[in-house]
Amino acid sequence: MLQSLKINLKNKVKKNPSLIRCYELFFHRDLKNFYNSGFSKRVLISYSTYHFKAGNSGYSKHSNYQESKVIAGIFHGLGYQVDITNNNRLTKLPLNSYDIIFGEGLPLYQAIENETKSTKIYYGTGSHPYHCSQQSISRLIDFYRQKRFLATGSLRTNDYRWGVAASLADAVICIGNDVTKSTFKEQGALSVYTLDPSFHARDDALTIGQSKDFDTCRRSVLWFGSYGLLHKGLDLAVEAFRENPSWTLHICGYTEAEKELLDAISLPKNVVVHGFVNIFSEEFRSLCLDCGFVLLPSCSEGLATAVITCVANGAMLPIVTKECGFDIGDNGFKIELSKFSITRVLHEVDKLESRVLKSKALAIQADTLERYSLVNYKTSLLNSIRDILDEC
Repeated sequence: MLQSLKINLKNKVKKNPSLIRCYELFFHRDLKNFYNSGFSKRVLISYSTYHFKAGNSGYSKHSNYQESKVIAGIFHGLGYQVDITNNNRLTKLPLNSYDIIFGEGLPLYQAIENETKSTKIYYGTGSHPYHCSQQSISRLIDFYRQKRFLATGSLRTNDYRWGVAASLADAVICIGNDVTKSTFKEQGALSVYTLDPSFHARDDALTIGQSKDFDTCRRSVLWFGSYGLLHKGLDLAVEAFRENPSWTLHICGYTEAEKELLDAISLPKNVVVHGFVNIFSEEFRSLCLDCGFVLLPSCSEGLATAVITCVANGAMLPIVTKECGFDIGDNGFKIELSKFSITRVLHEVDKLESRVLKSKALAIQADTLERYSLVNYKTSLLNSIRDILDEC
């Protein structure tokens, strides 16, 4: 309940520009020379100062907190004084004084608009902002025509200036795969590098995988997301399970913040809402053992960390759209943005033996645990930054 109140309050603040300015004046000030270095070269990271607050060192809700520290550490290691600003507002920092401006959002747009001589690197945690917004709005329109409910609070859209920055930066480093990369190339980005994200791993992940019994979990599926329930296809998932009552769908996310959407969908009895669940909790462990699959019919992602988290920690087989940016290989199921496509996969799974499902689950769990590590993230990001600086 307390978590839900915090989320609702946060959403109200986001909708009030005056409250946002006051909040950020006190809690989100620019961080200058974060490492207190004496380097002459300077980089401005446009992302989130909140990721660097001392009290957030143990934050485990999203991997971008630990990745932010890696980004700053890389530039410090390359001999740059590191300044950090927030991506959601224009900055008063002297942009012409920076050798590199790295990140996303309004400061990067500002640097392009002001024709600064700095090397501008767009860091994309999702698909191109224009692609993301367009896909999200398309889902809004489709849902309205079906339910006569305008679910604007369940979208994932961006200020147009974010898209300008993404298209006109000197280079782009985006989290995702070739599908994600194509959304930037289609919008005019010239130099695009892809990057695998990291995730938060449980110590007992492999034990969970070995303990799974697909005879009992083969008809239970987890929808694991954050906010933007419509954008992430929760409505499509629910409709598919409504028509397949022998299956069970578990929902984890900030559901209280979008209660009106859930009311408009009208959940059937075989859909269970858990709300926000900490991945290190016993509740999440139980869900990992109970659910054979993770489902995400999202219309646009970079590379969905939620899917990685469930596959790696819970040995769940992924049922995902190509827009999720997750390479499933032979050990997962690709869906389109429709309840019919989800239903087709459920029927396909029914034809597979439990031993085959477990073999596939353990294989993709092992691959995911190895591939999406923070060490690999750091190595790949460092190589991309070095390549860009050599070219620019």
